[in-house]
Amino acid sequence: MSKIKMLLDVVESMRSLADSIELLAQGIADGQNRPKTESEPKETKPSVTYEMLREVAVKLSRGGRKDDVKALLDNYGVKNITAVAETDLESFYTDLLNLEGYENAPE
Repeated sequence: MSKIKMLLDVVESMRSLADSIELLAQGIADGQNRPKTESEPKETKPSVTYEMLREVAVKLSRGGRKDDVKALLDNYGVKNITAVAETDLESFYTDLLNLEGYENAPE
Protein backbone atom coordinates (compact mmCIF):
# COMPACT_ATOMS: atom_id res chain seq x y z
CA MET A 1 0.00 0.00 0.00
CA SER A 2 2.89 2.34 0.49
CA LYS A 3 3.75 2.07 -3.23
CA ILE A 4 0.23 3.15 -4.14
CA LYS A 5 0.50 6.08 -1.72
CA MET A 6 3.80 7.07 -3.34
CA LEU A 7 2.23 6.89 -6.82
CA LEU A 8 -0.65 9.08 -5.67
CA ASP A 9 1.84 11.60 -4.23
CA VAL A 10 3.67 11.65 -7.58
CA VAL A 11 0.39 12.20 -9.44
CA GLU A 12 -0.52 15.05 -7.07
CA SER A 13 2.92 16.61 -7.54
CA MET A 14 2.61 16.32 -11.32
CA ARG A 15 -0.79 18.04 -11.23
CA SER A 16 0.66 20.82 -9.10
CA LEU A 17 3.56 21.16 -11.53
CA ALA A 18 1.14 21.27 -14.48
CA ASP A 19 -0.89 24.00 -12.77
CA SER A 20 2.28 26.02 -12.15
CA ILE A 21 3.36 25.64 -15.78
CA GLU A 22 -0.09 26.73 -16.95
CA LEU A 23 0.05 29.84 -14.74
CA LEU A 24 3.52 30.64 -16.06
CA ALA A 25 2.34 30.26 -19.67
CA GLN A 26 -0.62 32.55 -19.01
CA GLY A 27 1.66 35.13 -17.45
CA ILE A 28 3.95 35.03 -20.46
CA ALA A 29 1.00 35.31 -22.84
CA ASP A 30 -0.36 38.29 -20.91
CA GLY A 31 3.05 39.94 -21.02
CA GLN A 32 3.22 39.56 -24.80
CA ASN A 33 -0.16 41.22 -25.22
CA ARG A 34 0.80 44.29 -23.20
CA PRO A 35 2.15 47.30 -25.01
CA LYS A 36 5.87 47.55 -24.52
CA THR A 37 6.94 50.45 -22.39
CA GLU A 38 10.37 51.89 -22.63
CA SER A 39 12.00 51.87 -19.24
CA GLU A 40 15.16 53.36 -20.70
CA PRO A 41 15.07 56.18 -23.21
CA LYS A 42 16.68 55.42 -26.52
CA GLU A 43 20.07 56.93 -26.91
CA THR A 44 20.02 59.56 -29.53
CA LYS A 45 23.09 60.72 -31.27
CA PRO A 46 23.61 64.43 -31.02
CA SER A 47 22.80 66.27 -34.22
CA VAL A 48 25.98 68.29 -33.77
CA THR A 49 29.32 66.54 -34.00
CA TYR A 50 32.78 67.47 -32.82
CA GLU A 51 33.81 67.73 -36.46
CA MET A 52 31.15 70.38 -37.04
CA LEU A 53 32.39 72.34 -34.04
CA ARG A 54 35.97 72.04 -35.22
CA GLU A 55 35.05 73.20 -38.74
CA VAL A 56 33.37 76.37 -37.49
CA ALA A 57 36.06 77.07 -34.90
CA VAL A 58 38.79 76.79 -37.54
CA LYS A 59 36.94 79.13 -39.88
CA LEU A 60 36.47 81.63 -37.06
CA SER A 61 40.11 81.37 -35.98
CA ARG A 62 41.37 81.88 -39.52
CA GLY A 63 39.03 84.83 -39.83
CA GLY A 64 40.66 86.59 -36.90
CA ARG A 65 38.26 85.39 -34.19
CA LYS A 66 40.71 83.07 -32.40
CA ASP A 67 40.40 84.97 -29.11
CA ASP A 68 36.60 84.73 -29.26
CA VAL A 69 36.81 80.97 -29.78
CA LYS A 70 39.20 80.67 -26.84
CA ALA A 71 36.86 82.76 -24.69
CA LEU A 72 33.97 80.49 -25.62
CA LEU A 73 36.02 77.43 -24.67
CA ASP A 74 36.79 79.11 -21.34
CA ASN A 75 33.07 79.81 -20.80
CA TYR A 76 32.40 76.08 -21.16
CA GLY A 77 35.34 75.27 -18.89
CA VAL A 78 37.24 73.27 -21.49
CA LYS A 79 40.64 73.52 -23.13
CA ASN A 80 39.68 72.26 -26.59
CA ILE A 81 36.74 71.28 -28.79
CA THR A 82 36.90 67.56 -28.00
CA ALA A 83 36.55 68.31 -24.29
CA VAL A 84 33.10 69.86 -24.77
CA ALA A 85 30.51 67.61 -23.10
CA GLU A 86 28.16 65.80 -25.48
CA THR A 87 25.24 67.45 -23.71
CA ASP A 88 26.71 70.86 -24.58
CA LEU A 89 27.47 70.22 -28.25
CA GLU A 90 24.39 71.93 -29.64
CA SER A 91 24.62 74.98 -27.41
CA PHE A 92 28.35 75.32 -28.07
CA TYR A 93 27.69 75.08 -31.81
CA THR A 94 24.98 77.75 -31.54
CA ASP A 95 27.33 79.97 -29.57
CA LEU A 96 30.03 79.53 -32.21
CA LEU A 97 27.59 80.47 -34.95
CA ASN A 98 26.37 83.47 -32.98
CA LEU A 99 29.83 84.98 -32.66
CA GLU A 100 29.63 88.38 -34.24
CA GLY A 101 30.77 88.51 -37.84
CA TYR A 102 30.34 84.83 -38.63
CA GLU A 103 27.90 84.57 -41.52
CA ASN A 104 28.84 81.35 -43.33
CA ALA A 105 27.17 78.76 -41.14
CA PRO A 106 27.65 75.24 -42.50
CA GLU A 107 24.49 73.36 -43.39
